[in-house]
Amino acid sequence: MTSDDQFFFDYLASIPHDVRRYSLEVADSIDKQVDHAANVIRDTFAHQSWLPSSIRRSPPPSKVRAPQSIVARAHDWVLRNKAWSAAILAFVGTTSLLYIGNKKLSGRRRKARRAGNGARKEIVVVAGSPHEPMTRAIASDLERRGYIVYITVSSKEEEQLVQSQNRMDIRPLWLDLTISPSSSTEIHPSLSEIHSLITQPQWPMPGVPPHTCQLSGLILVPSPHYVAGPVATIPASSWADTVNTRLLSPILTTQLFLPLLTARNTNSTIIFTYPSISSSLSAPFTSPEVTTTRALSGFATSLRRELRLLQQRNIDVVELKLGNIDLGPQYRNGQGHITGTEVLAWSTQQRSLYGSQYLSSIEQRPVASAGPGIVRGSPARTLHYAILDALEPASKDIFGRKKPKTRVLYAGRGAWSYSLIGEWAPSGLVGWMLGLRSGPVTSTDSPSGSSIETSWEKV
Repeated sequence: MTSDDQFFFDYLASIPHDVRRYSLEVADSIDKQVDHAANVIRDTFAHQSWLPSSIRRSPPPSKVRAPQSIVARAHDWVLRNKAWSAAILAFVGTTSLLYIGNKKLSGRRRKARRAGNGARKEIVVVAGSPHEPMTRAIASDLERRGYIVYITVSSKEEEQLVQSQNRMDIRPLWLDLTISPSSSTEIHPSLSEIHSLITQPQWPMPGVPPHTCQLSGLILVPSPHYVAGPVATIPASSWADTVNTRLLSPILTTQLFLPLLTARNTNSTIIFTYPSISSSLSAPFTSPEVTTTRALSGFATSLRRELRLLQQRNIDVVELKLGNIDLGPQYRNGQGHITGTEVLAWSTQQRSLYGSQYLSSIEQRPVASAGPGIVRGSPARTLHYAILDALEPASKDIFGRKKPKTRVLYAGRGAWSYSLIGEWAPSGLVGWMLGLRSGPVTSTDSPSGSSIETSWEKV
C-alpha cells in the first residue's frame, strides 16, 4: 500500500472525531442561547406588574457581607503587608527590650556605692542640730546603708552627742557660720577635711589600692518646731531666732558648701527638708512656720534654676516636704508642755481677742500636737526612702539622655494631701476644716486638744 493510500485512510478515520466535536460545540452553543433566552424571559415577566405575585419569580437574595472584627481586619492587613508587619514587630520588640532593660539597670538600690577596693566613698552632710530626733534618725539610716555621714555641730555638747553614738562613719563637723572665707571660691576652713577626702587619694590600709571619695549630698534639716500663736503675741526675739536658725542658717550653709560641691564633676544633691502642712494651708496662728518654709521653698527654687545654668549641671536641688512622721519609740521625746498653756502668758486684751479662736484651732490643727500616743504618723522608712531616692543620681532614658530629678518629694502622713487641699480647695472650706469661725467661739473643754482623735487630721 502506497503512502497516498495510507493518508486517505487516516483522513477517513478522523472524520467521525471531527463530527462529534463539532456536534458537541453546536449543542453547547444552543444550550447557552436557550438558557440566556429563558433568563431574559423570566426577568421580563418578573418585572411585569400585571402578573400575580405567585407567578412572578422573586429576585435572588443579595449577598450581604458580614462586618469583620478589628482582629480579623488586622489579620487580613498583616497577611497583605508582611514586610511592614515584620518591621513594626521588630521595632516594638526592640523598644520594649531597651525600656525594660533600662528599668532594670536604673533600679533604685537605696544603698551607697562602694569604691573598687570595697571601702566607703560617698559622703553625705546632715546640716541640723544633733538634739533633733530627725537629724539623728536620718544620720543613723544613711550610715547603715554605707554612707560616710557628717553632722554639723556648733558646741562641745553637740559634738559629744554625735560621738556618743559610737559609729565610726558618723562624724561631727564643726561649722562656724560667722567665719567666711576671704573669697567666694575658697573652701571654708571647717570643710578642709571633706575637701581632702574628695580631692586626694585615700588608702584604707597598706597594700590596698587607693580611692577618692565624693560628696553625694547636703541635707538641710532645720528644726521642725516653731513658735505658734497670733502675730501680736509673738515677741521680736522669737522672730529673730526663727529666721536665724531655720532660714538664714540653711542659706548660709548652702552658700559655704557650693565651692565644695562644684570642686569635682560628680553628681550631688542639695535636699531641703521642712514641714509643709501648715504652710500648704496657710494656717492661722502659725505665721513663723509659714513664713520660714515659704521663704525656704522660694530660695530652693531660685537656687535650682541658678545651678541649671552651670556647664556641668551635676548638682540637683530637691525639696522634701514633710508631713506627720513617727520616727519610732527611740526618738520620741516627752511633751515639754501642754499645748495651749501659752495663752496664760498673753495680756487680758489678747486673750479676749484671740484666746477662744486659738484654742479652737489647736483641736483642728492638722499637725499632731497631742503627742505620739494619740496621733501616729507614717513610719520612718517613708522619710528614709524619700531621702535615698533624692540622693540617687539622675536616671537616663532609653536614648541615654539624663532625665531631670523630681523637684518636690513628699514624705509623711498628710504632706501630699494637704498640699493638694491648700492649692485647690476654696479658702472657706480650708477655714472650716481648720475650725475657724466668724464671731465669738466657745472655749473648748481642754486646751490640749483632747478631741483630736475624731478631728479631720485623720486624713
